[in-house]
Amino acid sequence: MTISASAPDTVIGIRDARSKIEGVAPAGRGGFHPGMWIAWATCAGVVAFATTDPFYLALLVAVAWFVYAAHRAPGPTGRSFRVFMVAGLAAMGIRTLLVFLGTVNVENVAYAAFEGMRLAALLIVFGTFNAVTDPFGVVRLAPRRFHEPALAAALALSIAPRTIETVGRVREAQELRGIRTTRLRSLPALAVPVLATGMEQAVTLAESMDARGHGRGRRSRYRPERWSGAAVVSAVAAAAAAVVFAIAWLGGSGGDGLQPSTFPLLWPAADPILLGAIALLAVPGLSRREASGS
Repeated sequence: MTISASAPDTVIGIRDARSKIEGVAPAGRGGFHPGMWIAWATCAGVVAFATTDPFYLALLVAVAWFVYAAHRAPGPTGRSFRVFMVAGLAAMGIRTLLVFLGTVNVENVAYAAFEGMRLAALLIVFGTFNAVTDPFGVVRLAPRRFHEPALAAALALSIAPRTIETVGRVREAQELRGIRTTRLRSLPALAVPVLATGMEQAVTLAESMDARGHGRGRRSRYRPERWSGAAVVSAVAAAAAAVVFAIAWLGGSGGDGLQPSTFPLLWPAADPILLGAIALLAVPGLSRREASGS
């Protein structure tokens, strides 16, 4: 088990994290304003939460993938989308299989599958947000009194990409030693170094933050990010999509048109207006990620 071999990478990662917390954007991280991505993820989450219609949820997942493909960050951050995709599919499968613990019929299985699809869509939307935005940009948007909760949220959002990067390094190191990490019996050889490295990174980051007095004094911004025209249009389009679904939910006696009937089981309907509203969430994907910070 070699953790010290990754120490230089850990120091570099922590230094990069500190620069992000202090408001210095790393080079090569161009894209939309973090506030736009928060608005987009919130509105997409509202759409996913409001419906269990498989047509709407399938289109929402396709839109999320389209946005991810256009704005994914390089490195482990971008690869974290696949983790949430797998987690969403697993959640959908588990939610459906739970039906077999009770009364099993076509209606119950369909209801559980639709609920599982909604959970999967929510996870994929969150995975897209995690893969396309800088989590530490959220810290710079938070007011001073909410700095600590925002920082905790940013660190939580960075867990997936950091874990993916650590797993890759540990797997490569173990394979160089002749240890195959693809077998179930060799799982401890992969899991133990990953957990130990994660704890080491957490302690190092906490010590560096405490030494710099984060949350104690007045924060400054090196270069405040500005909203571009494309970011404003994307946020407005996402808000419009959420409003359309909110109106449909409120105007349909609790969303009867958004929840397909399973008792009795009927073929799900698809309203062109609602499909068009979901398509508005794809507006950020029409603008490719920039090569440099803006």
